[in-house]
Amino acid sequence: MARLSIRLMLFVATVFLPYPAAAQEPSAAAPAPSRCIAIVLPSVQGVEGDATAFGASLRELFASFLRGPSMQVVLLDARLASHAVEEARQKQCAHLLTATLTRKRGGSGGGMLGSVLGQAGSSMAWGIPGGGVGGAVARGAAVATTQAISELASSTKARDEVRLDYRLTSLEGKAELGPTTDKAKAKADGEDLLTPMVERAAHAIVAVAK
Repeated sequence: MARLSIRLMLFVATVFLPYPAAAQEPSAAAPAPSRCIAIVLPSVQGVEGDATAFGASLRELFASFLRGPSMQVVLLDARLASHAVEEARQKQCAHLLTATLTRKRGGSGGGMLGSVLGQAGSSMAWGIPGGGVGGAVARGAAVATTQAISELASSTKARDEVRLDYRLTSLEGKAELGPTTDKAKAKADGEDLLTPMVERAAHAIVAVAK
């Protein structure tokens, strides 16, 4: 009986007590925190109609290029610079991206961009099925962005010029990138000047933020 009790105690110790080597193993390192870029609503000049709606579309276009496995993007609600810094700090973003888009007509051209932007921000936003209100807003923003950028291209005439100014700063106001200017002039009607410019800017921004 005594031998049985001793064996039972040894069995319990073997199964339930940690091995000394395991107890000394260091815990797995915590994953590095995701890098974060906070984007202020861009300023837009030279477009007819709702410049704020197009600014939101431009910001979504930036976000679509900047998001990645190790890069988080936050779209800020604040419009004033001081408020934007405070909001970015609250959301634990180390980088602040500001941008300005200017479109100059090179010749005669209509102003259909304004009416299209109104449609992009209203009817399209709620016409996609599934996912509830939050999902509809997210999908609506993506569709509105695609449509707005597409319509900007379709309303572009040869010799029109698009200029994109952007800057990446720390929350302390230190310049990390820029201010940088990228300009392009349309060689033909319907040319998409903006998407390649945002893509080039995103490459430069990610390289600095990482």
